[in-house]
Amino acid sequence: MAGNNNADYPITVHGLIIPMDWDDQGNVTGVAISTSLEEEYRVELDRRGEELLAFVRERVKASGKITLDPQGAKVMMVDTYQILE
Repeated sequence: MAGNNNADYPITVHGLIIPMDWDDQGNVTGVAISTSLEEEYRVELDRRGEELLAFVRERVKASGKITLDPQGAKVMMVDTYQILE
């Protein structure tokens, strides 16, 4: 990623799905994956990302591509995921 903040790169992460955004009624509208290394990957809300809204506070293994948003935060477009026990 050095030198090119817009380059997609593949990654697999293990972590906890945490809420990031809520609507006026308190419903979760955005999530991130928080890893044991204290990294957070905001999840892109495409079809797979929206599926993860149902698994807040569950452990997950997710694979996909990472980009940086304009503020420098890591955003993950999830290709595949597995909810862990």
